[in-house]
Amino acid sequence: MFQIDKRHVVNFDYILFSQTVLLLFLGIMAIYSASYNLQLQQSGDYYLKQITWSVIGIAFFLAFSFVSYKRLISWASLIYTLGVISLVYVLIFGDVNMGAKRWIDIGGFSLQPSEFFKVAWVITLGRVFKDIGMKNFSFFPILKKFIPAVPPLLLIFLQPDLGTAVIFLAVWGIVLLYRGITKYTFFAIVAILLVSIPVIWANMHDYQRQRVVTFLNPEADPFGAGYHVIQSKIAVGSGGLTGKGYLQGTQSHLKFLPEKHTDFIFSVIGEEFGLVGAAVILLCFLSLLARILFISAYSKEPTAKIMCVAVFAFIFFQFFVNASMVVGMMPVVGIPMPFISYGGSSLVTFMSMLGIVNSIAMRRYDRPADL
Repeated sequence: MFQIDKRHVVNFDYILFSQTVLLLFLGIMAIYSASYNLQLQQSGDYYLKQITWSVIGIAFFLAFSFVSYKRLISWASLIYTLGVISLVYVLIFGDVNMGAKRWIDIGGFSLQPSEFFKVAWVITLGRVFKDIGMKNFSFFPILKKFIPAVPPLLLIFLQPDLGTAVIFLAVWGIVLLYRGITKYTFFAIVAILLVSIPVIWANMHDYQRQRVVTFLNPEADPFGAGYHVIQSKIAVGSGGLTGKGYLQGTQSHLKFLPEKHTDFIFSVIGEEFGLVGAAVILLCFLSLLARILFISAYSKEPTAKIMCVAVFAFIFFQFFVNASMVVGMMPVVGIPMPFISYGGSSLVTFMSMLGIVNSIAMRRYDRPADL
């Protein structure tokens, strides 16, 4: 199962690992501040839990690094099937929280199967789109490659978790564009998406529609549906250029800002460190994404390239959606910021995905295999 030799250890991507650890450290610092109580002069235990999850995440990073990505591809069907079963299980036996069935309780820990399925999705896409280099796809071959996306998208939508379902679809779309499609097929897909908007709107839950309406005009209900985004924008705006200082944010510590350690952690950073702090986080993510593309460019096998692109897409979209959400540029959809927001399932998932990227980097000089 584990394939370790001297060449692989020498090619361990310490740059990728260092970038990841830096983001973990920044996330822990932000979570410590977000849960800090000004009256008691102490922080909650969220940051301690995040440290624990970070250690677990690093262990998963190392484990996936030393498991050959080629072996993961050979197990793609089994991994995909187990992932779909977990999504079915959570719909039947999952814990209900805020009207959604997204979590299952195992040994006192609340785990989110849709997060872990992201790893399965990266591996699945590597298998499905392994024929890179051939002629661009036309419409019907694309439909065939879309079939594996239907079960997870439907199951996640039924939880309901529209935001995560959209992320999965977006990652599939980015991989498809990377693989290459004909010009006419591209315009046909765009037309289908536009036509499907009324159907999607009709099947959305009331609170999901409310989020879209609130995004367009949050001031229409400042103490109700628009409260979250208004307080978030106040927090970010009040940070100015350099921020109010660490542990000095008023919106977060005076409890005006909701979900401050999870969905709105970027608002805490913006308030306490200002534009400069937000820019540092942005640069950290850009350097990580650039490293993933670098590894993809130097890998020899199509499956390796596809998996790197899929990991890139997951990190990019979740960062973009979360950062846009907290400043009112996108509807509030409950998408956490990778590595920064509090949450064990999300953290372990992204660390595992980066472990796959590192596995590819470690084996970039191996002889290509027929996958």
